[in-house]
Parts: sequence; C-alpha cells; structure tokens
Amino acid sequence: MPNVTEEETSGASSIASTMQQMSMSFGVASALLATAFFIPDRFYSNASQMIHGIHQAFLVLGGLTVLSAIVFRDLKSGDGDSVSQQKVLRSDG
Repeated sequence: MPNVTEEETSGASSIASTMQQMSMSFGVASALLATAFFIPDRFYSNASQMIHGIHQAFLVLGGLTVLSAIVFRDLKSGDGDSVSQQKVLRSDG
C-alpha cells in the first residue's frame, strides 16, 4: 500500500471513512445471512432449535473474524505512527 502525501490526506481520510462504514454494513448483512441460514423455519421452530442456529451462526461469524485478521499480518510496527496522535520515542542506540 503506497504512502499518502500530505496533499492527499483529506481525500484518503474520506475514502477510509467510507470504507469503514461499508465494512460495518457488510458485517451486519453477513450476520443476518448467517443467522437466517442456520435458523430453521422461524415460524415453526422451537426455542431450542433457534438457539442452536444462533450458536452456529456465531461460530461461523467468529471464524470469519479470525480469518479477516490475516489482512493485518503485513502491518509493520510503525505503520500507524503518523495517525496515532502520540509522540513516538525512538532510541538511537
């Protein structure tokens, strides 16, 4: 991922914010689809079947969350320094 210049910061921030909102929307939609897939006919199922379906949906969504962490493997230790609003203390030794 290329670095963003100071002139491009505003546009990059807007794009990042939009992507964050979209990812939350996709997360809610994925949770709904997973739950709908695992719950049997909700009008004719009992509470035990509903809870079992919700547990299965939680397991699948948890697995997807763990898999999504693979994206963050490539981050370096100083990648967020410019946006963290914290002073970074570096030793020259």
